[in-house]
Amino acid sequence: MEGEDEKVVVDTYALLAIVYDEVPARAAELLERVRRKAVRGFIPPTVIYEYVVHWLKGRIPAFKDLDEVETYLKAYFELVDLSRGDYVKAAEVKVEGDRALKQSRDPELRRRRLSFIDSTVIASALKLEAPIVTGDVDLSYVAKLKGLEVVW
Repeated sequence: MEGEDEKVVVDTYALLAIVYDEVPARAAELLERVRRKAVRGFIPPTVIYEYVVHWLKGRIPAFKDLDEVETYLKAYFELVDLSRGDYVKAAEVKVEGDRALKQSRDPELRRRRLSFIDSTVIASALKLEAPIVTGDVDLSYVAKLKGLEVVW
């Protein structure tokens, strides 16, 4: 899978975990390859929004200002161009994902719901036919049900 056509969709959860050095070895190695441009890292626009919200709330101490946040995201990640149809797909993923979570055997998962951002991450990975880097439990559960590889 190595090469310039190798790609991965990165979730906000993983971006936040990088800041706190809480990324497991396999995901850290893949994210390092994204940093070196050996793998194309993609994020949907919704991940930018969520990441900036976390920064504005003081949860990401690694940056001095919004320009640094934006420069970081631009430097390492390509933006997934989501069309109207992609947002329709994300809505379907959200509804189907919530249903699957509610029917899970795991009582903790039954209490969870897929966020709008999570549904766009999954829709992006489906569109790009790419794995997802995340430690988000509900996103991972639904992504795997959709046949996607999850690295974490």
